[in-house]
Amino acid sequence: MYKLKVQSDKCNACGMCALECNALQEDSSGKVEVIGEGIIADSEVGKVRNIVELCPVGALSLTEEFVDMSAKLAELKSKMKQPLKFTPPPYDDYAFRLEDKDEYAQALWNNSRGGVSDEYEFDYKSASAARSAGERAFRDEIYSQADALAQQVIVMYEQRKMNRVARYAETSGNYKYGVHQRLIKDLRSFVNELESFTGKKFPLPSDFFTFRTRDTDYINRRQEKSNDWLANRIRENLESASEFYSCVKTDKTSEYVTVSSWFGSDKEKLVYKYAYYIDADGLKRFYNHVVRATWKSGKYTKQDAERELDAFHKAIEQEWLGKIDYLLRQIGDEG
Repeated sequence: MYKLKVQSDKCNACGMCALECNALQEDSSGKVEVIGEGIIADSEVGKVRNIVELCPVGALSLTEEFVDMSAKLAELKSKMKQPLKFTPPPYDDYAFRLEDKDEYAQALWNNSRGGVSDEYEFDYKSASAARSAGERAFRDEIYSQADALAQQVIVMYEQRKMNRVARYAETSGNYKYGVHQRLIKDLRSFVNELESFTGKKFPLPSDFFTFRTRDTDYINRRQEKSNDWLANRIRENLESASEFYSCVKTDKTSEYVTVSSWFGSDKEKLVYKYAYYIDADGLKRFYNHVVRATWKSGKYTKQDAERELDAFHKAIEQEWLGKIDYLLRQIGDEG
């Protein structure tokens, strides 16, 4: 029996050998690696030897070794029947944590460019009039948008955390995609070794190395909760607008104006004007409360990602077992 080996430090990642040899595959860096133990069936030795000789950097080698085929086959079948093991990311990697509220509040502030714009005008005759105008502006233009702000928070959470773990995406770093890639790699290894040990070429379905388990009904139901539902929950959990009126500040300025008189010359008169503005720190406090209310709304609880992953693990394990059973039947094993 022959074994194919790769010297990774020599490999230049040209990828040509992986295209021609079923015992090789590319790793995440583009370099090739052997599948499983790299055992080559006798019928494939001539082809693989040519591939080894054509390697431009001499990274491949083919050596003859004694292999107890019966023992190896029994060992492999036992390994194939072992339950899958999953290592999901740490909880903080996907939890909707209240501790993150400052981060989300700052993002809301950045998105809003500071809240009310073009309202710093000295058009009010008294401080109370300016304050009343500011409170109305806060209530009508900022507080009334609490449900829309909550939607922004949910989207940020999904993009920064939930989507990397609980939603499937074919991108590096996505947990579910990583599970797929690992299982595909293991499956190819099993097929390669089984064919080497048995000397058979298995008739595999065209989609054999594809896993269909992605997002389960659990996470889909959570994500599809309506905007109206979230808006109602936000209103239940958010304090009244008056609790945030402290973010409304007033300012005062003065100027001399010319006053004409019917009975004399024009006179200079000192006139005071008042304005309001929305204090940044006060507005951020409101945004913090919006984040807290969003967290309390319960669209995503702290257990949701865990429950989704549990459902995903169970579903993909069933899919995996179906593929393993198929392979075992190919070699006359009832599993």
